[in-house]
Amino acid sequence: MGKGNIRVLIYLFCLVNVIIIHIPYNTNAASCQSNGPHSPAYNPSGTQATLTFNDFGPGGDGGDPSECDGNYHPLPERVVALSTGWYNNGARCGRIITIKASNGRTATAKVVDECDSVNGCDEEHANQQPCKTNIVDASKTVWNDLGLNTDDGEVPVTWTMA
Repeated sequence: MGKGNIRVLIYLFCLVNVIIIHIPYNTNAASCQSNGPHSPAYNPSGTQATLTFNDFGPGGDGGDPSECDGNYHPLPERVVALSTGWYNNGARCGRIITIKASNGRTATAKVVDECDSVNGCDEEHANQQPCKTNIVDASKTVWNDLGLNTDDGEVPVTWTMA
């Protein structure tokens, strides 16, 4: 192989490495896909859900003010966001729900926002991935009332309209 061919190979090798280094890599690509607009059917005697934690106050991980009333809801307010299907285009805004944990404790909270199951990973959604379709996203006060630790991340619960 001549010196000219070796130079071309070295040049191509360097070029490929520069391209690879500068290509953005989205580690959240799979998690940023829509989970769909439909939540499991609501059961008046108790709907199974997953409780997650959200800070609804200014500067909290929820991002913008709540969708229902355009306000932030700092502690100690008892508030939740429901997955898209349960949120039902805002039909449950301002309504009170009762949440029951597996330890038997219950808490009530006001629906103030949607936990978007369709959209996410953008500025409008505080760069969070779309919610699962069975989420009750609750404030720390609700977690405390239920005797649960927010460090657990996701906890199975049952909820009903109060």
